[in-house]
Amino acid sequence: MRAAWTTFVVAIVAIALAVIGCSGDDNGIGAGGSANSGGNGTAGGVTDTLVIEPPTATIVVDNGSASPLQLIAKYKGEQVHPSSWESDHNGIADVNVQGLVTATGTKGGQVTVTAEYEGMTATAVIDVVIKKTSNPAGATQDDQNKLKAATTWDQGIVWTYPYDRTVWPTGLLPPEMMWNNGGAGDIYYLHFTGNYVDVEVFLNAPPPSRYAIDQVDWTIVNESGAGEDVKVELARLLPAAPEATRVVEHSWKMAPGSLRGTVYYWANNLGRVVRIKPGATAPEDFLASAGVNGCTACHAVSANGHTMLIGGDVDVSNYDLVNDTTMMSLPSVGKEVRNWAMPAISPDGKYVVENNAPLPGPPGGSDGLYDAVTGQRLPNSGLDGAWLDMPAFGPAGTKLAFVDHGGSHDLYAYNFDLPNGQAVGNPLLLVGAGSDPNLNAIAFPSVSPSVKKTQTDIHTWIVYHRGSYPGSLDTRTGNGYLYLASADQPGVEMRLAEATGDSYPFAAGDRDRHYNYEPTFAPATAGGYMWVVFTSRRTYGNRLTGAPDQVKQLWVAAIDQFAEPGKDPSHPAFWVPGQDMSSLNMRGYWALDPCIQQGNMCTTDAECCDGKKCENGVCGGPDTCAQNGELCDGDADCCDPTSLCIGGSCQPPPPE
Repeated sequence: MRAAWTTFVVAIVAIALAVIGCSGDDNGIGAGGSANSGGNGTAGGVTDTLVIEPPTATIVVDNGSASPLQLIAKYKGEQVHPSSWESDHNGIADVNVQGLVTATGTKGGQVTVTAEYEGMTATAVIDVVIKKTSNPAGATQDDQNKLKAATTWDQGIVWTYPYDRTVWPTGLLPPEMMWNNGGAGDIYYLHFTGNYVDVEVFLNAPPPSRYAIDQVDWTIVNESGAGEDVKVELARLLPAAPEATRVVEHSWKMAPGSLRGTVYYWANNLGRVVRIKPGATAPEDFLASAGVNGCTACHAVSANGHTMLIGGDVDVSNYDLVNDTTMMSLPSVGKEVRNWAMPAISPDGKYVVENNAPLPGPPGGSDGLYDAVTGQRLPNSGLDGAWLDMPAFGPAGTKLAFVDHGGSHDLYAYNFDLPNGQAVGNPLLLVGAGSDPNLNAIAFPSVSPSVKKTQTDIHTWIVYHRGSYPGSLDTRTGNGYLYLASADQPGVEMRLAEATGDSYPFAAGDRDRHYNYEPTFAPATAGGYMWVVFTSRRTYGNRLTGAPDQVKQLWVAAIDQFAEPGKDPSHPAFWVPGQDMSSLNMRGYWALDPCIQQGNMCTTDAECCDGKKCENGVCGGPDTCAQNGELCDGDADCCDPTSLCIGGSCQPPPPE
């Protein structure tokens, strides 16, 4: 938008100068100087500013083929040869030293090309549109025409996954599209359209009908544009039918950011914690590889990804995730292993607050603050005598949320001084449990990264689930529904109806509406959203369709980073790709990947330890401006002047 506005302003200035030139003396020389002066005027209506022709253009990549676009720089109406040409998105289109723009063909979007000549710059805005058609079904041209012309809605097909209005980050495996009641001989037409993408696929999907989107197609759809809406359509043609029918029309939003970090979760069939990265094809059984066997459930992970606490039935309580080694075992200091089941661990991995909720185990049994490495109780923490249910630190370490242990089970939060390891003042009552017997349990709170509109307009949120007390505290029984509350302003609570699916037309109907638990925020925002991973017993398409006690998987939902009180900021969830579907998976705990030490290879600043910069692919380079996704202290640190420093990293402005 800035490039387009710049081009517009240049054009207006050029017109204004031309008018001034025409109103000069009889020779048509404007007030800015003579025709040969080289000043700031015009000669014969020709401006003396640097311009690029054409100022705007579109390159269409059709099935991998596109002609390069030649840009020409002009000064005073004559072609000049700039000292440099640059594209702001080389992954979409690049420009060579002669001004020839070539699309990569891997994704579409808008590119601003800048030319520099004798201290002057000019820009051109190029739209790159990717068109692709594939026909694995071998559909005839007549069948293709029927499918494209479909207008009547299909009365037999039942769509199961993914959901309409889903927000997708970049970097995930392609989702598998699933529906019921298809026929073995059916031909389908899948069509993705957006401002910069037009992908068509003619395919077969015999029952049970499923189609895994091709990785190349998904990259085009998922990464073309920034924050774009993509229309998803499916049509169906039965064998020898005179016309096709429409199956579904959805709108997906592609968030311009990838999910960082790793999700650690308990795999019931293994009886231990495994981990999975966004984009991975399978979970990593890292504890077994390190020789840690036995029950390692009831875990918690520090937001920096260094430390995992275990409250299971093994002689390990503190596990070093960087070096894959055991740091400490509670029995060695005279405590019960289960005391550290589902505790709060500070984002730097230094401090522990025990969980005293009446969960299976039972966990907890102590008040106060503990050293995560020695297991020793720490004095002067401000938490002596404070028994907290399901406590949780925020990723910045400034908030400690919990549920009241001995009273009415309301939601509270302490302000926390992380450098000194102290709770500050009295806890703030945020939300009351209430009297509704179906919703009077507030369980498993998780604190968001801080989000900021301006330097002073900063907000932090707490996500949790509600259900009946005490049944909903145990995700094996009872209903659960996701909620969001302000961590700063008491009494602000919103039901995350879209993420929970309160009114969504699930293929399984009401069976899928009541089983959502244990939400955990990702420690960093991405693409204008906060992201929450949660446990759900809902069905997964037509792959997992059993009773609630037979299905338990991890799902992720996008939450608008600038949530507004009274308005549901959530969006329909997606299943975490790569999970083991044969397992009951739960307790997803999101953490950043362990930081990279100075001198080692990196991709972004955010990966480096101690606030170092990633320069030329190595941590420890000089301090430069921060690209989106990299570390920052304020908005001014960001290279893009429209970006905001949110949750400690530069992020593009949120979608409108």
